[in-house]
Amino acid sequence: MNHETILKVEFEIAQVDKLLNETMPLLKLAHIKTPDMMVETAALGLFLHSFYNGIENIIKFIIKEEYGKLPSGNKWHKELLDLCFMKTNDHKELFSEELKIVLDDYLSFRHFIRNTYSFKIKWERMEYLILNIEKNWNDIKTEIINYIK
Repeated sequence: MNHETILKVEFEIAQVDKLLNETMPLLKLAHIKTPDMMVETAALGLFLHSFYNGIENIIKFIIKEEYGKLPSGNKWHKELLDLCFMKTNDHKELFSEELKIVLDDYLSFRHFIRNTYSFKIKWERMEYLILNIEKNWNDIKTEIINYIK
């Protein structure tokens, strides 16, 4: 992996770390009580959207370098993620199968949040994603770091 791509990936990792650190009071609150509908739930929905966008930025840098181009078309987000689990003679997989369901869930929520009204965001739909985000991010980040080394 070239040095410029590694620097871009490391920058995005730092951005996601910062996002989690700055959102920690709200994340801790979500562990204590069910978030209220309009303010906290909407804020957590936006947070999850930003979280997955950061991961997707990292994936785009890596896939573009590995494959020379990114998927296009209506389902490019899903196709991009699927490439992360493909192993070929020329490329190893970016993520282990254990992360497939987790990342699919974050992508699915990202799609939902981009296409809904804030009053339709329900805590039950994001609870698993929020309450496990620190562990999930540590697992995702570890596999990214191992991949780029």
